Amino acid sequence: MPTVDISAGTLPPPTCYASEQDRLDAYAAALIANINTGAEWSTSQVVPGNTGLYWLRTDISNRPVEVMKFSAVAGDSAFIRLSSEVVFAGTSTGAAGVYAVINSPPYPSPGSAYRTGQIYTFLANHTNAAGCTLNVDGQGAKTITKDGTVALIANDILIGQVVSVLYDGVNFQLLTQKRDFTRLSLKQFLTYTSAPIPIVQDGTLMPFNHGFGIMPFMVRVVLIRASGVPGSYDTFTDASTAPNTVFYWYEGQEVDCLHFVLDRAADLPAFKYLCDPSQINVQVPIFNAGVGGIIFPYMIPPLPTVSNASNYRIKVYATALNPAYVP
Repeated sequence: MPTVDISAGTLPPPTCYASEQDRLDAYAAALIANINTGAEWSTSQVVPGNTGLYWLRTDISNRPVEVMKFSAVAGDSAFIRLSSEVVFAGTSTGAAGVYAVINSPPYPSPGSAYRTGQIYTFLANHTNAAGCTLNVDGQGAKTITKDGTVALIANDILIGQVVSVLYDGVNFQLLTQKRDFTRLSLKQFLTYTSAPIPIVQDGTLMPFNHGFGIMPFMVRVVLIRASGVPGSYDTFTDASTAPNTVFYWYEGQEVDCLHFVLDRAADLPAFKYLCDPSQINVQVPIFNAGVGGIIFPYMIPPLPTVSNASNYRIKVYATALNPAYVP
């Protein structure tokens, strides 16, 4: 505890004071007071000699980490952290969705239970299987849930992912959820993205198996420049302008197939598609003999053709309502 040491100073030679108050003021002015606080902060790795102090925890390089107080309460006999909203526990252990973390020193203390509202953060050492639990400092495994009380499914937690959970008094609710179709707000839609496939220009139907089991309500067919040569592009010259305008189509660039026409005068689409509950069939009509190639975008007349069709691929996007979704 801090102490105050008072010692006498040096009074000036005796004088005649005008009043007793002047005499008291002269005496008080000669007093010297020193405050001795002793050690304000100390570090310790074992039970401290003075359990009334707050202790500053340091790492092995003597860097300050956190403030603690030693608790002699029955069942504790350990350093106790100050109340904290988030506790980082390092990398977890366990497998198949059974996670465990150990803090040093333990948090909560050995003699206490999980505190409602406490957030624990850790690095996942493995990708989870369906159904997960977390055990903090050996206090007992609690179920990890999402969206309230919904059980986790496989891959909700990925290896190396930073995971934060909040104890709600019963379960650990997952705060770091991935954006995927297990989320309630996204379950009402099913989506499909195909792999790019080479163009067939003889009128043959090219099938894309979306696997919905129902008709998609929105389908988008795109033409993608995919020659496999990074940074490559095709050029197109519009001879109707002076000077001629040159357009570039770079690798990876996608253009909606609705922008292409087969016959400028009749505005006939160059790409057609048919849908059923299992697949989307895309058709590229037969081009006039001696012309060939892909008709350039409708909005740039006149309509030159692209002869190097092998550089291009067809890709399909589709969206359907999920018949199993119940709001």
